[in-house]
Amino acid sequence: MLRTGLLRDDLWIKSVPSLYSNEKASKWLERIKYPGNWSADKINQFPADLENLCLLIRLQIVAFAFENTAMHYTSHHSMDISPPTLYQRLVIEGKGSYCFGMNTFFLQMIRALGYRAYSGSGRINTAGSDSSPRFLAFVHQVLFVQPISGSSITYFVDASGGGSCLTRPILFKHGAKVLGATPSEWHTLIKSARMDSSLAPAPDSTQSAGVEWHLIVTHESEDHTSSSRIMYSFIEDEFFTMDYECSNIGIYSGVWHSKESLFGDNVVCAKCFWLTDEEMENELGKTGPSKETSSLQERDVYSEGYIPRWDGSFMTRYLGRFGLYKNELKKHVGTRSETVETFRTELERIGVLRRYFGIDIPESDITHISGRASALASDGPG
Repeated sequence: MLRTGLLRDDLWIKSVPSLYSNEKASKWLERIKYPGNWSADKINQFPADLENLCLLIRLQIVAFAFENTAMHYTSHHSMDISPPTLYQRLVIEGKGSYCFGMNTFFLQMIRALGYRAYSGSGRINTAGSDSSPRFLAFVHQVLFVQPISGSSITYFVDASGGGSCLTRPILFKHGAKVLGATPSEWHTLIKSARMDSSLAPAPDSTQSAGVEWHLIVTHESEDHTSSSRIMYSFIEDEFFTMDYECSNIGIYSGVWHSKESLFGDNVVCAKCFWLTDEEMENELGKTGPSKETSSLQERDVYSEGYIPRWDGSFMTRYLGRFGLYKNELKKHVGTRSETVETFRTELERIGVLRRYFGIDIPESDITHISGRASALASDGPG
């Protein structure tokens, strides 16, 4: 029987020790509100399976913000993605990071729980929906996990939480499709090829070799039209600490500024939140019954595009997103987006960061953003 969801050559991921201790993993589970009492002495008994991997991702992107405030409100204007700093920033301080930090942190934490996983890298697409992609260099981090004991079946994971982020694992196969934040959003994996690639599947072939993957997000609107875009491309190769450190320096130092100035010119912050029961009822009213299943186990929600039946759990509760950009905070739920707050000064912005994202920036640190392209007025009425 032909199996799907495999790395090339059916490679296995080895068990690799985590850089975080059992004690730190226990504190992380407590911070993200994983159910139960998982003290350090119980971590080795954690059920490191697919269902828990899904729950951990969802709890992580609700607990921590995708953000780059350290680039703007510190004297060093950098983003430290070392494991000790990430633990302090996320678990102790309740702040966040961006993809390099969030996925580095998540990788080490799930390794501490017994998962077999490694990290890869991707090229972000800066083009809009339904248009030809414009890929950056390798400035995104992704994860590959084999969560089934005794199996090389692989799932693709991105626990960074930014933008239209993945909200669950997706089986690593061409055409795999998973539900996003709500049924108005879907993510699909496609194995593809760059048209400008020098690689071909055969000596006389005019086709490019399909050696890279695309993560595609599709959004449905209120009028039932849809739009799709490639979020990023990636390859299966394993990337390591030095790879991410070099790319990270390029981002926060401005080396990539001529190609992509999103982080350098802006304070960016996004965070998922659980929909209320009332919001759930509104979204469920838009969902056709044909895709719903009575349980997560009846259909493969990690590859076949099924919607798990709402049972009140975090596994089936839909998500919304808060997004802060420039001088505006927006709330996104399903097909609806609304402006929650606008702000004109740095004092007002750090107030929004504190109230909606749990990021506490002392007023004295406003001086560090002064003169930068991202700066708002430093004082005065809102």
